[in-house]
Amino acid sequence: MYLSKLEIFGFKSFANKTNINFTKGITGIVGPNGCGKTNIVDAIRWVLGEQKSSTLRSDKMENVIFNGTKNRKPMGMSEVSLTLVNDKGILPTEYSEVTITRRIFRSGESEYLLNRNLCRLKDITNLFMDTGMGSNAYSVIELKMIETILSSKAEERRRLFEEAAGVNKYKLRRRLSLKKLDDVKADLTRVNDIVSEVEKTVRSLERQAKKADKYNQIQTVLREKEIDLAEREFYSFHKENSELHEKKSTLITRKNEIDTDIRKIENELILFRDQISEVDSALSEKRSELSENTNALHELQKNISVSEERIKSLERNLEKYTQEIEELKYQKEENEELISSNRISITEYESKLSGKDKEIEEKQNEIGNQKSFLEEKRELLKVKNDESLNKFKELSQKENELKNLKSSHARINTSIETLNHKIQKTTTSIAKSVGYLEELENEKLEVQKKLEESESTYLQKQKEKENLEKEISSLKGKELEGKSALNELKNKIDFLHTLITNLEGVSKASKQLIESEGWTDKDKTLFADVGNTEEKFRFALEASLKNVLNNLLLEKYDDLEKAIDYLKKNDLGKASFFILQLNDTEKKSFIQKLYEYSIKRKEKKIQKESEFLSWAYQLVETSENWKPYFEKILNKTVITENLESAITLHKKYSDFNFATLDGDFVNKDGIVEAGSSPKLDETLFGRKQLVENLKNEIPKHEEKIKSIQEKIISKEEELSKIDLKELSDRGKILMNEVNSIDKQISQIEFEVKKSNEEIDKAQQEINSLASESNQLDARIDKLGNDISNETQQRDESQEELRKLENEVKIFEEEYNTNLDEFNKNKVELERLKGQLENLHNSIDRAYKTEETIIATLSKRESDINSANEEISTIIVIIEEKQFEYDELYEIRNKLETEASEIQSRLKSLKEEASSFEKKLHSIRNERQNISDAVHEIEIRLNEIKLRLENLFNHIKEEYSLDLELKEYDDLENFDFKERSREVHGLKEQLKNLGPINLLAYSEYEEEKERLDFLEKQRNDLIESEKDIINTIKEINNTAQTLFLDTFNEIRENFRKIFQTLFNPGDEADLILEENVDPLEAKIEIIAKPKGKRPTGIELLSGGEKTLTATALLFAIYLVKPSPFCILDEVDAPLDDANIDRFTKLLKEFSSNTQFIIVTHNKRTMEAAENMYGVTIQEEGVSKLAAVQFNEDLPVQ
Repeated sequence: MYLSKLEIFGFKSFANKTNINFTKGITGIVGPNGCGKTNIVDAIRWVLGEQKSSTLRSDKMENVIFNGTKNRKPMGMSEVSLTLVNDKGILPTEYSEVTITRRIFRSGESEYLLNRNLCRLKDITNLFMDTGMGSNAYSVIELKMIETILSSKAEERRRLFEEAAGVNKYKLRRRLSLKKLDDVKADLTRVNDIVSEVEKTVRSLERQAKKADKYNQIQTVLREKEIDLAEREFYSFHKENSELHEKKSTLITRKNEIDTDIRKIENELILFRDQISEVDSALSEKRSELSENTNALHELQKNISVSEERIKSLERNLEKYTQEIEELKYQKEENEELISSNRISITEYESKLSGKDKEIEEKQNEIGNQKSFLEEKRELLKVKNDESLNKFKELSQKENELKNLKSSHARINTSIETLNHKIQKTTTSIAKSVGYLEELENEKLEVQKKLEESESTYLQKQKEKENLEKEISSLKGKELEGKSALNELKNKIDFLHTLITNLEGVSKASKQLIESEGWTDKDKTLFADVGNTEEKFRFALEASLKNVLNNLLLEKYDDLEKAIDYLKKNDLGKASFFILQLNDTEKKSFIQKLYEYSIKRKEKKIQKESEFLSWAYQLVETSENWKPYFEKILNKTVITENLESAITLHKKYSDFNFATLDGDFVNKDGIVEAGSSPKLDETLFGRKQLVENLKNEIPKHEEKIKSIQEKIISKEEELSKIDLKELSDRGKILMNEVNSIDKQISQIEFEVKKSNEEIDKAQQEINSLASESNQLDARIDKLGNDISNETQQRDESQEELRKLENEVKIFEEEYNTNLDEFNKNKVELERLKGQLENLHNSIDRAYKTEETIIATLSKRESDINSANEEISTIIVIIEEKQFEYDELYEIRNKLETEASEIQSRLKSLKEEASSFEKKLHSIRNERQNISDAVHEIEIRLNEIKLRLENLFNHIKEEYSLDLELKEYDDLENFDFKERSREVHGLKEQLKNLGPINLLAYSEYEEEKERLDFLEKQRNDLIESEKDIINTIKEINNTAQTLFLDTFNEIRENFRKIFQTLFNPGDEADLILEENVDPLEAKIEIIAKPKGKRPTGIELLSGGEKTLTATALLFAIYLVKPSPFCILDEVDAPLDDANIDRFTKLLKEFSSNTQFIIVTHNKRTMEAAENMYGVTIQEEGVSKLAAVQFNEDLPVQ
């Protein structure tokens, strides 16, 4: 495969349409600077899909269009076409010749064409992916790219390796898979959130549905028991009310008689009370005089007691003062003894202080002498230590020098061993190369085997693809069936909606009234449209309500009159009406009440029959305002399973109507309507709700269709994953591997020759290193002897230094001991001074205490004299008070005698009055008891009245039932408390259930169905996530293996070609970053020409960089040859010798790769088989001239 032709029109400096015909081999493009040579390279790069304007040396893409000159106008568009001969089938297309065209207009619009057909940039990119021929591949190399390939960033370098390894398509697939994985995870997160919420709702609705069922059961039992209890209490309260009224009348008569007797006794008591009042006043006066006398006596007695107590207090103080004087005299004697003893102690301490001062002065002189001697010894020790340190440093320098010599000697020996190992390794490599041909032959057989397996896999995948296409076709058939069912359901809804809108089955007069607005402003409602029921009972209720379904529901009699007037006025015929108000206005007779009582007893009995299913009105689902209508019509209609059950019950209970689940009806008059079941859409009752139910089925059908569509999408995705093109490409890759093995065989002899030259070179280096090692041995022996002598001198000096250090240490210990004793004596001296000062302070305190004692003694003697004088004065006052007390006591005795006489007279009068009061009290108690009894009866009567009203209203509100007065013979035996407890218990059970959602079951079914669907969706997403992760792992493993294998091959080729371009002994290598994903790891280039050890390839010269990059490029070509290679002035930095190596390499590779070289070098031109010259005859416009040795090429 090679470039056949390049057509340029309006691109940069090529204003005229220019055709360039290329042939295999090496083509050179030459010309002066600025003539447009590189524009040809830019045109090839641009037509291959280059999108970076900076790569094309422009700030925006529109600038590639010819911009005009002085003599030419700018062009409006630019077009480049490149024709490739696909003779080896490298491009994945069936065409043997491929033409790629790119156009751009001044407006910024661009077009891509493939074989003259419009296409996308993506199509061109996919066409050249992993072929080594894209705009970013290694097929186009410029001089500035040399720096890029060898730079530390190494992104351009990695791109070359990835292109050679063919992993770009895997990286693209991985990127798309990762994006899809992120989408799946996001969807899974959303679904998990929704599932969590729906699960909570389902659990809640399940609990609510169970509560609703339990509520209905309890409510039924409660209604029966509470109504029975209320009727019994209603009768009991009425009976008690009559008895209480009779008792109240008797009590009121007795109360009036008692009031007359009370008035008589009260008149007699008034007379006695006047007499008692006079006597009581006289007694009060005497008692007042007696009270004043008593107060005077108490005051005198109090004064006498206070004075006596004062005398006792003064006597106690005298005794206390006497004791205190004795104690103070004792304290004075002790204080004098303390002063005497402290004076003796002061004398002793002053003597001790004098002796301690002398001792401290002597010790201080001794320490001063020791300190001077110690400083002299320390100075001598410092001098000796410095001398020893200098000797140690000299010895260390020589030891370091010896160590360095030994290290150099060891390094030389290591180098010799390395070279010997290298010789051995190279010899082994030569030996291996001999058998390498057999290994290559075996490898070739294995590759051919893989090629056969690849073809087998291709056929298998092709069969899988056909099966998937059949499954998709089947699913699409099911999808079509589902859509047909959905359309049929929608048509049925439309049909029923039409029946409702047209009022089919309704009489003409009723239709006119419903559609007319002239007779009422209220809503006009048919009986058939206000209720609904479960599907199971629909036919039964249709039969029960058959005669009234066409009735118009009216709330008032006024509405009926308006409707009839409207029909008569417009001659519209007759219509049926139902007015609840009419049926409630009639007053029931006693016979009717008795009949209703009989009916209720039968109702209880019929509910216990096994054939009984339910009362018809209980099955109707309607709003509260319509329930009375249904209860009125259906209150005597029973629902049974079948006609046989209905007839059986009718024989027992002829007062009731019976309807079956099949729509049969047995009238209480004996009329039977039976036959085949009606069709569901023929029923009038609940027709509107039927439409709503059918509408609710639409989402289920749509969900089923959606599920089928998702399966179709899933199968189509599986179908899209089967890439027969990829399998075909894999077979082509295996074919290329066979060709590569053939090329490797041709390299074996070259490698053997190079290995022999390396062995000779290594042997020469070993001889040179051996001579250098002998010289080092002599220097090491001399240094060893010098170090031994100096070590002995150092040891002697160290011993002398240790002795001197011991002497100084002993003397320091003696000095420190004396210094400690001196410090202790100073501390003892300070302690003695402190104790002496404490003794002086103690004497001063004793003198002050003695002065305080003398003052206190004088004060206490004065207090004793004052107390004796006060006692004499108080005794005189007590004698005077006692005389006055005796006189008042005689007057008190006289007053008490007079008061006693008056009190006796008052007592006799009170006793006579008390007998009348007791009689009056007894009569009043009787009257009060009667009043209390009457009051209790009135309270009870009010209570009974209130309870009767509450009972009546409660039953009316709870059960829409009027309580009637019934007689019960078993009231005495009936346990009202037990029945009340049962009713209360049932109500508590209902209360404990909390709020009840009666629609919970239907909501639960809907949410449960939704939850099942969501869980299925979640499981599908989880499986999809696993599949994508496995796909990513497979892509990574395949791409990593492919990349590493390619890298290792390029690495080996790079080493060999580098030594070819430089010298056989030069080093070069490629290093892949470890412990990192190989697809993202850095690739480091190591290049060390002979005689240089650069720290990085950036330090190489321009020519060395060019040769290194060239070696890398051709190493890649050996692994995966590019059909063509464009080199733009890459030989500029090379000298003549390197140019020869460069051109030699080009010729070797030109058999498989087409080279197009832009150059200024004559030696490079000599290597070219074809030559194009670029000139500018017209200013700003490039033109070509072509030469092929002696044959001119046509140029247009």
